[in-house]
Amino acid sequence: MEKIVVTRPVVIKVRLTPAYRERLLLRLAHAMELAERELKRMEAEIQQLRARGVAAGDLRALETQRREKLVARDRLRQQHESIKLLPLGTELIQGRTESLVEVGVGDESRRLGPLEIVIEEDKIVAVREQGF
Repeated sequence: MEKIVVTRPVVIKVRLTPAYRERLLLRLAHAMELAERELKRMEAEIQQLRARGVAAGDLRALETQRREKLVARDRLRQQHESIKLLPLGTELIQGRTESLVEVGVGDESRRLGPLEIVIEEDKIVAVREQGF
């Protein structure tokens, strides 16, 4: 066997521009708003159940979900603030995928290494081999 097709990891990055920063901030603000609404709904539900005399033990699961939602909302707030502070041109990981590469006897081993694809303003601006 002289050649074989294998997969290799690909990291997709987006270069931070003013327009992309604004999109990210809007997306995070929307997610924070949804989390806040869900928290208010959960708090109202907990208060209604307490008013009905439901035992604290029976509310444990709902209160655990509420705490998890608080942590998630706070994480979104931290991301929102950190995006504001990042310098333009910073490359942010948007996702990961895999690509196929054909390799054979005598090829350089760096061809098996990960790739990076960099996107700026919805266009691919760089494809980089990371090598080993």
